[in-house]
Amino acid sequence: MSESSDTTAPSRRRRHRGTGRGDSRRDELLHVASELFAENGYRDTSIADIAQRVGVTQQALLYYFGSKPALLDAVIDERDGAAVAFAEELAAIGGFDAIRAIPSSARRNVAEPNLVRLFAVLVAENLPQHAVAHDHFVARYRRLRRIVAELIAEGQRTGEFSTDVDPILKAAEVVAVIDGLNTQWLLDPDDVDIIGATEQFAAGLADSLRVRA
Repeated sequence: MSESSDTTAPSRRRRHRGTGRGDSRRDELLHVASELFAENGYRDTSIADIAQRVGVTQQALLYYFGSKPALLDAVIDERDGAAVAFAEELAAIGGFDAIRAIPSSARRNVAEPNLVRLFAVLVAENLPQHAVAHDHFVARYRRLRRIVAELIAEGQRTGEFSTDVDPILKAAEVVAVIDGLNTQWLLDPDDVDIIGATEQFAAGLADSLRVRA
């Protein structure tokens, strides 16, 4: 599949729509599933594990989601999107103001470490092409790179950014650095200052995009 292919992740979602208590129970199941996937991974978390922690039967859980893969889809649907939404916000800001806003993502991650851990675990588990959410994460990263590349390209069109930079290559670098910092911080939060490191990266990124006299 090429970089220019449609980046919409395939949907296998079977969503139960209800009101009141049903919605509350569904949200609780999603929350617990997210916690257990972050702690143990998708493969090592069973439907029974999730149902037991919530205090419901496996049949009750399957009433809302139908299957374990559908539950994973629902978790991704509910929890994933923060990174893409943030990238879209930066694109809307544009220029050096967008680059200066990058460290706010690190501050958000410090406030929500379990969400960062969840997706670090899920991405690692879904590297194989046959994995249940592989296509989702391929599409997710393609979309992130495309948004960042367009932000840079737009800055070049307006004359704010240097045209010496390849937007596509720089976008891959930006996404890789942020992901790498997240991983190091999750592994060793006492030794990795993710906010300081992200601030320094953003400053270096701005310098690399600056038009030279």
